[in-house]
Order: sequence, then C-alpha cells, then structure tokens
Amino acid sequence: MSAIETFNGKNALITGASQGLGEAIAKSFAEAGAFVFVNCAHGVDNAKRVVTEIESAGGRAEVFQCNIADEAEVNAKFSALISRCGSIDILVNNARLDPYKRTEKDTDGEWFDKTLAINLKGAYLPILAVLDAMKKKRWGRIINVSSVWAYWAATPKMIPYSVSKAGMHALTRAFAREGAPFNISVNTVAPGLIMTENISNRLTAEQLKAETATVPLGRGATPEEIAQIILDTARSGFITGETINANGGAYMGL
Repeated sequence: MSAIETFNGKNALITGASQGLGEAIAKSFAEAGAFVFVNCAHGVDNAKRVVTEIESAGGRAEVFQCNIADEAEVNAKFSALISRCGSIDILVNNARLDPYKRTEKDTDGEWFDKTLAINLKGAYLPILAVLDAMKKKRWGRIINVSSVWAYWAATPKMIPYSVSKAGMHALTRAFAREGAPFNISVNTVAPGLIMTENISNRLTAEQLKAETATVPLGRGATPEEIAQIILDTARSGFITGETINANGGAYMGL
C-alpha cells in the first residue's frame, strides 16, 4: 500500500470517540498509520483509556476534548490544534446525542434543539474548522456518520434523531461539491443496528429482538465492521458526495 492508503503521516480526528463506534473508528485509523485525535466532550477518562489502548497496540493518539456543538469552543480549539499539527487530514463526524437519553425534564423543543446541536451542527462546525487547512494541503477526507433512521418514517420518539441524520446527507453533498476541486472527498456512512457495549442500556431484550427482526441478515453489526467501512471509504479518493449504506439489508425493506 502507498502512504496515502495506509494513512502514514496523516492526522485523523474522530468526534465522539471515547466509546462505542467512535472508539472502534479511532482504533482502525490508528492501526492504519494515522495519528488519531480522540475527541470527547465530557468522557475524558474513557478517551484516555482509548488513547492508552491505541498506544499499547503501537499506534499514536491523544485526547482532544471539545464540545463540537459550541461554535466558540470549536473555533478556538480546532484553530489551536491545526496551528500545532499543520492540518486535520481526516475528519470523521461520529458524535451524536443518544435518542434514548431524553429525560422527563426535556420539552419537545428543547430535545429537538439539543439533538440537532450535537448531531448536525456538531458536524457542520468541525467541517468548517478543518476545511481551509485541507484546501491549502489539497487533500482531505471527511466522513459523516448518519443512520438508516435518515430514511425511515420515524416514530414520534425518533423524529429529532431522524431529522438530524437526514440533514447530514445534505451537509455531505454541499461540502463534497466545495471540496472536490481541492482533492477533498466528503461522504456519508449510514449504519443500521450496531451492537455496541451499551446496547443493553438503550434497548430491552424484547426491543433488541424486534430491532434485529428488521435486519434481513438477522443481526446487528459489530462496531469494528462499521469502522472498517468508514476506513475503506476514506481510502478511496474517487468517491465523494455519496452515502454508503451499511445496515444488513434493512434499507431494502423501505
């Protein structure tokens, strides 16, 4: 493989990388040779654990604590990071607000605002923050992690989440057009059911059985499977503006 294919000498920033899918993505890029910035807003201890595990496996990483929904914080911290390391070559917008974490105190409007702030604005702001440096370097890979919920007619509980994920597809197309002349590809990966370590905290055994029944392959993906798809998407310089659906066939039933 060439240096680009292995990402040697590239800096990758993965948002929401302290656990679950984000952790798997961070480890996959580190294994492929990138220096990985493990982003978190609050879970610093978990992010440090991910960095330690990456380093123990021979990779390179550090924690990048930043609330990606806060414009002032994103501008300040991303600018400082890029000044220090030159550029962020690979950005994976993975951070999301778990739709099952709504509390009784959240009104409909408040929950909608919170969800779009993290899931959608939290992808928009980081893209803006890294784009100029990518243009100067004339190389970049941006991947937005969406969901099969972007396509489904959502249940009332899932409407804010579904809307936020559908919005990521519009972000992808717009920035793909802007980045193309500079050899910057922008794509979406839209997973279905993923069997993360916290799946039992979101779904009961009965709910998980029902979710799995909607997947023609009869199972959810491992985080590592989706991370590999994201890695492979970043490796291609000729795919841009596209959505790669990875849901075990669930999309076929729509």
